[in-house]
Amino acid sequence: MAGDQASVISEWVLPALVCAPVTWVSLVFRYREDGRLLGTVRSAALTVAAVLWTSGMAALASGLLLPHASSVPPVAVGVVAGSGVVPRGRGDQGGGRAVMAVLTLGNSLLLAQLAQRLRTDRADWCERMAAGFRDCWDLDAFAAAVQQHLLLRVDVPGRPVRARAALRREINDRYREVRTAAQKWITLETKVEKVCQQHGRRPTREETRQVRRAFGEAERYLKGLLELEHAHGKRSDAGKILGLRRRFTGEEAPKTPGGPDRPNGRGGGGGGVGGPRRSRDAASGSAVG
Repeated sequence: MAGDQASVISEWVLPALVCAPVTWVSLVFRYREDGRLLGTVRSAALTVAAVLWTSGMAALASGLLLPHASSVPPVAVGVVAGSGVVPRGRGDQGGGRAVMAVLTLGNSLLLAQLAQRLRTDRADWCERMAAGFRDCWDLDAFAAAVQQHLLLRVDVPGRPVRARAALRREINDRYREVRTAAQKWITLETKVEKVCQQHGRRPTREETRQVRRAFGEAERYLKGLLELEHAHGKRSDAGKILGLRRRFTGEEAPKTPGGPDRPNGRGGGGGGVGGPRRSRDAASGSAVG
C-alpha cells in the first residue's frame, strides 16, 4: 500500500508540482513585454488556468507514459511540459515537437486568450492614464514627466547597449509626437480665440470640432508613450505614474484614514474653446515651445 502511494506521488504529483513553477517562469518570459500576468483579475485567472492545465497535463503524461518508459524521470516530464509554453522557433522540428504538442494539449486556446487579455488590459490602462486632462498644457507636461521617468530606467543591468539605444530613441520619438500634437492644438486654439475676439462671437461648431480633434490626437499619441511605460515599467512604478497624473489633472488623491487631506492646489479652469483650461500666464512654465 505504501509502495502504491509512493508511486502515485512520484509519477503523478511530483511532475505537477515541478511543472507549476516552470510554467510560471515560462509565461513571464513569453509575455515579458506584452503586459502583467497578475495585472487584473481576468488576466490572473487565465494565468492560473494555464499553469493548472499544464501541470495537469504533465501529471497525466507522467502517469500514463512513464510505466512504458521507465527510463524517463518524472521530474523531467514536469520541466518539459512547463517549458512548453515558451514559443519555439521555426527550426524546432522533429519528434520533440510532437511530444510537446501532446504535453501542452489545450494550452493554445488559453495562451491565445491570455495574450488578448493582456493587450486589452494595456489598452484600458493607457486610456485611463491619458484621460481627464483639461488641456494640452497639462497633457504635454505629464508626457514630459513620463518621458523622463522612462529614460531614467533605460540603463537596466543585462540589457544590451544596442537595445538601450533603441529604447531611448523610441521613447524620445513617441514624446516628440505628443509634443508636436500639443503644439498643433495650442496654435489652433489660439487662432480660433483670436478670431472670436476680433468678431465678438463664439466659436462655430466646425472650429470647436477642429480644436477637439487636435486635442484627441494629442491624447492618442500620449497613449503610445504610455504603452512603453506599461511594457518596460515595473509594477511598483504604477503608483508613481498615477501620482504624476493626479498632479497634472488636478485630481485629489484618495484620503488616507486618519491622515490629513492633501491640498489640491489647483482651481477650476476658465472656459476655453475645447473645454476648461487654465490661463496662459499661469501655464507659461509648462507651455510647449
